[in-house]
Amino acid sequence: MILIGDIALIVAIQKEIGDGMNQEKKSKILVFILVLLITALHYFTASHRWVLHDFFRRLYYLPIVLAAFQFRLKGGFITSSIIVLLYAPHLIMYFGEINLEVVNQFLEIVMFMVIGLITGYLVEIDYKRKKTLEHQIIKLADMENYTHNIMDSIHSGIVAFDFNGNVTSMNKQVDDVIDTDKDLKEFLEQQQLTKEINKVLKGKEEYLKKEIEYSIHEDKAINLNITIHPLKNISEIIEGAVLVIEDITMMKKLETQVRRGERLAAVGQLASGIAHEIRNPLGIIKTISQTIRHDVQDDELKEGLGIIVDEIDRANRVIKELLDFSRPNKVQVEAIQLENLLDEILVITKKFGEQKGTAIYLFVEQSCEIEGDIDKLKQAFINIIINGIQAMKEEGNLVVSLEKENNKWAVVTFKDRGKGIPKELLDKIFNPFFTTKESGTGLGLSITHRIIEEHQGKIEIKSEIGEGTEVKIYLPLLRGEVE
Repeated sequence: MILIGDIALIVAIQKEIGDGMNQEKKSKILVFILVLLITALHYFTASHRWVLHDFFRRLYYLPIVLAAFQFRLKGGFITSSIIVLLYAPHLIMYFGEINLEVVNQFLEIVMFMVIGLITGYLVEIDYKRKKTLEHQIIKLADMENYTHNIMDSIHSGIVAFDFNGNVTSMNKQVDDVIDTDKDLKEFLEQQQLTKEINKVLKGKEEYLKKEIEYSIHEDKAINLNITIHPLKNISEIIEGAVLVIEDITMMKKLETQVRRGERLAAVGQLASGIAHEIRNPLGIIKTISQTIRHDVQDDELKEGLGIIVDEIDRANRVIKELLDFSRPNKVQVEAIQLENLLDEILVITKKFGEQKGTAIYLFVEQSCEIEGDIDKLKQAFINIIINGIQAMKEEGNLVVSLEKENNKWAVVTFKDRGKGIPKELLDKIFNPFFTTKESGTGLGLSITHRIIEEHQGKIEIKSEIGEGTEVKIYLPLLRGEVE
């Protein structure tokens, strides 16, 4: 980012160069006219009027000094040399012979050369110093611009402080991270960073690092990594401090996903082993129970055996979910018109919704084509719809919508008016076996999350207690759709 002051400086220098070129041309003309005019006065003034000639001779110093100031050593030397060449013949013509008076006059015109050379030399030195200063200013401005460009190219927010704790500079990312509506000083005080900066400035701490959760708005918070470094000069003396603000929200989300993936893999291996071990015994128990129930006459005993069979069926359903969860999945990829798939799903879930007093509506804002496994995506979407319906204890509406985002994603949104999910539980709902339902296994959303990840997509959930839950599923559009 080029500073306004630096732009003004560069423009001023360029303007000065342009003006200097015009001035140089004007000065050449003025020197030329003065030399010709003074010489003409000599040649056209009567020779017996020596007082006037003496006055005119001293006028030659004007163009000499002017040329020396404008064109430095070269201008002083050339102008004085031309004057000598023009004035010398006049002396010979005036005196008619070479005598002591003529020699004195020639010594006088030597002063033209001396004045021209000395003045030009002094102006030359001053000119070089001025040019060196201009060069250093431009170099300093370029260095400052380069430094600011580096700072603004860094994604982290950077704030520099002097030894007294006053802000000396910061890059534009600071405003993006901490919200331009809030004052930087207020942010530092709110996060108790002022004391930490003073510790670094006073040398009590060599380096400080902390993570904070910062609320941008009432419904949005981000994770920030704050580091404070001492700013030292070449003598290793602390002259200030540098505060680096890094938005690590996405990294935190990725870490959560990685940990969830590790847990899913471990649970999957465990679940697979357990499911295979208990499935056969359950099958035997169910068969024996059904046989005994068929043979006995006692109604109470029959009822008890029926309960055993029902519970074994429920256990088998859980085992099937465990096996589905742990089994390696091969996605059968094909082109899918997403709005058609959602229509099919609504036909399947509509009856279940009506039984629970829930009306399901579909709004297709844009047609979307993706690649994926139809059966697996059906399973994922149905899981979310059923969860939404079960979350609404009373009659309500569940709205499903489809749209595109940035010509990159197909976004399917499920919005219910249920009881909502507490914020502290939002990060746990995709964990295996985590459920808020009395009869749930806690595997439905875990399987859904895995299916969406297998399709290179992502899930976002927003929820408010008493307001309901919104689930957004992002799936990548087909390349042809993107283009």
